Amino acid sequence: MANVQKHFQAVHELTLGDKWLKHYYAALPAYQRWFASEGEIKRPPLDECRQALEQHMPELLPFWEKLLQLTQANEEDARLLSFFCPAPYMTGCSQAVWARYSPILVRNYDYDVAHCEGRILKTKWHNTLVIASTDCLWGVLDGMNEHGLCVSLAFGGNEAVCPGFNITIILRYILEFCTTIDEAVKVLNRVPANMAYNITLLDAYGQFRTVELTPFSPPKISYKPLAVNHQGNYELSNYALFSHSYERHQFLFNKLYDPLSSVESFVNAFEYSPLFASNYAQGFGTLYTAIYNPQLRAMEYRWPNRKRMYQSFAYFEEYELWVDLA
Repeated sequence: MANVQKHFQAVHELTLGDKWLKHYYAALPAYQRWFASEGEIKRPPLDECRQALEQHMPELLPFWEKLLQLTQANEEDARLLSFFCPAPYMTGCSQAVWARYSPILVRNYDYDVAHCEGRILKTKWHNTLVIASTDCLWGVLDGMNEHGLCVSLAFGGNEAVCPGFNITIILRYILEFCTTIDEAVKVLNRVPANMAYNITLLDAYGQFRTVELTPFSPPKISYKPLAVNHQGNYELSNYALFSHSYERHQFLFNKLYDPLSSVESFVNAFEYSPLFASNYAQGFGTLYTAIYNPQLRAMEYRWPNRKRMYQSFAYFEEYELWVDLA
């Protein structure tokens, strides 16, 4: 197989500015193609996008309007930037909370290398500092805010679609405006997501939850410390089989409850099969491992060949690297 390389960068820009705008213009053509992939007519009109934001996440409406002004977005791009009822997309991912002693949230992000933004962004877009891996231009794949609230997403394995927002925008909303697990769960209960996702949450008090979001069904909230790419106990789906979701779930479960496991061995397990995926040719390869420590307000990012990056709210360094993934 040909060598697969990916560029990653850590970016410090507290308010919307030139760094974000440069990325926006570079990434926009790919997002425009995605937006139109099912036919532009399938995406909701601009008024409906605005009304959905105002109804479900009103605190984000002024920020969205600022995005439109900054980018001088036309009507189509304004609709895209709302990420309301977008085209579907599916990721892999394994995520779990190590709850002993000093709790941490660990996750592998599995996706198509060509479609990963590869940006870890420190911001203060509202009144809260946020450090997050970004997607959908201003959304969140995983991250933490200054209050120690951590979030991570995994695709739920069900390919059904319903009216709702792209999950990365909902996670952005949570990190911008929530401080605890209970507040975050309330958001996931009331803001509709357009596809099935499993959200794992951890806060600075050591509380954790996993929330299973499924189209046309109420969210299922549990104290499970892990999530992969299926929902319930054994919900069979083609994606779960393709992604070896059950094998990863059982492996994580065993590691979490093995009395001989340490936090170091648990985190290191994410760098090996079955948690680490190498199917890059089919768009299912592990692109990074993220480890969030809410008590320290710090995080670590890992890539193959022992490449590491450490960041925190106290000390965040801009950083760029190229990673050999295969």
